[in-house]
Amino acid sequence: MKTKVFKTVLPAFAFLVAIGIAFAADANSSSQIGYYDDPFIPGIQQVQTQCSPMATGELCTHNGYQLYDEPSLENPLKRVE
Repeated sequence: MKTKVFKTVLPAFAFLVAIGIAFAADANSSSQIGYYDDPFIPGIQQVQTQCSPMATGELCTHNGYQLYDEPSLENPLKRVE
């Protein structure tokens, strides 16, 4: 009897936990990493942003610096409206 319960309940419980984790991880996917180059700090800096390269709004900035989608600073990020 104990084996039958473990064979049915344990996989069902693992499946429900996996679904819960999937929904929790999906909630954080709306933020985007933006890259910018501050001439006073060596290298390319990154910051969390709510901007997107596919948006149609105005260009995103952070502390007066243009934000880009990649560290190569080629695709600018735009505000999501």
